[in-house]
Amino acid sequence: MYEYAEVCSVEAQPWLDGSRTSALVANFARLHMLVSLFDGDPDRWIRFIERNGTVAERQQDLPFAESLKMRLRRDPKLADDLKRVVRELSTILAA
Repeated sequence: MYEYAEVCSVEAQPWLDGSRTSALVANFARLHMLVSLFDGDPDRWIRFIERNGTVAERQQDLPFAESLKMRLRRDPKLADDLKRVVRELSTILAA
């Protein structure tokens, strides 16, 4: 049996103070992270935050991820919808 290491690529950006961003922008950024870094799997994101998260991530991102996990449990097709929306909006914003 082969073992593999999970590898992901992350583009680093200068720090932006998120305290002044709107909830909509912050939640889209969270969805983008969930889809891009954790393949839409909130459990992976939750584990990452619990192991490596900052105080701010535990206070702000963790409740969002846990809430989304519950919504995905009730509506499994939501994961595909979120991936599509993030992909489409990211394409529009990149143009």
